[in-house]
Amino acid sequence: MKRAEIIAVGSELLLGEIVNTNASYISEQLSKYGVPVLYHQVVGDNAARMRETFEIARRRSDFVIVTGGLGPTADDVTKTVLSDLLERPIVRDEEAYETIQRFLVSRNRLMNDGDARQADVLSGADVLPNPVGLAPGMWIAGDTTWLLLPGVPREMKALIEATFPKKLSGATLVSESLRFYEIGESALDDAVKDLLDGSNPTVAPYAETGEARLRISARATDEVTARQMIEEVKTEILKRVGSYYFGSDDETIASHLVQSLSRLNRTFAVAESLTGGEVQSMVTSTPGASVVFLGGVVTYSDELKNRYLGVSLDTIEQHSVVSKEVAYEMVDGLSKTTHADYALSFTGEAGPTSNSGRPIGTVYIGVKTPNGIEVIERTYLHQERNIIRMRAAKDGLWALIQRIKKGE
Repeated sequence: MKRAEIIAVGSELLLGEIVNTNASYISEQLSKYGVPVLYHQVVGDNAARMRETFEIARRRSDFVIVTGGLGPTADDVTKTVLSDLLERPIVRDEEAYETIQRFLVSRNRLMNDGDARQADVLSGADVLPNPVGLAPGMWIAGDTTWLLLPGVPREMKALIEATFPKKLSGATLVSESLRFYEIGESALDDAVKDLLDGSNPTVAPYAETGEARLRISARATDEVTARQMIEEVKTEILKRVGSYYFGSDDETIASHLVQSLSRLNRTFAVAESLTGGEVQSMVTSTPGASVVFLGGVVTYSDELKNRYLGVSLDTIEQHSVVSKEVAYEMVDGLSKTTHADYALSFTGEAGPTSNSGRPIGTVYIGVKTPNGIEVIERTYLHQERNIIRMRAAKDGLWALIQRIKKGE
């Protein structure tokens, strides 16, 4: 099955009364069997629109999973619409009928027409008993294979767990996300555009705050083979843009820096004004950070910059607190106090108003290495406050990574 599509039936989904969590769950489960999902659709309880939706799915997909519309009420018309489209008459499944009857008897209820309709199925369908509900599912094989499932998430999940291992092939889908920094999404796309058209493995680009990502996915009969396929594509990608690569999957710029410092047995500290502890949070969220990270300070006020970092009040008065001179003195004072091998300092204007007279988005990052101190200026124009802070934090960590690579 090369192309799967998921259709959720229910007007309540279109009205926003409930969230369609079924589609994400089914997509996740299909990925485990190497079945890619290309489309998600939602349609209300309207027979004409439902038929149109089903016709579109039949033309473009090999495997269509429909959730909802199998219940006892008058607007549950999924089976009726699909029966007409596939020219398969509706018949009553006796086993399902008996299951419903036993359930109702146990509740001292009489069966009505709506209850009985839940036992109706399409002729020739493989009827899937519902272990936690009443309406059975259906597997209808053909040029397009259809899987009809109840819309109730608990029932849908139970049927998926019982059906997929039996019905789907043993193909495995494996993915690895390559993470890049200081290269934009469009530039990354241009560098690997010939690889984006591959069908197996596939390469898909994504963008995050200041970062770009390429997800490589491969389908194979086993995980080892799939990972070998990914490795071949990964090697080619890194030949082209490896200088921007910092890790895969859950790795971060901070974890990459921690690993680099650990290998060198070097230490690190940070002084933050603009970023307000963001850098320290990123670093200490990384396992193993305690081996290399000595600590840091957050000095928002001029007084604390002077008291804890030795920043001259005259420097602040002459150049303003947002200046390369203050960033220099912040990182210089920090390194003298902590004796860290590497250190960073951050000062800047994140908005919404400027206290220094400099444009919002102006940032100075002090970078201390064993070779000395330099100050990097960055400008993030027309960005909201938290984006400026996050970009500055990542830019500072990346600056250290680049200097460590160069042996500085």
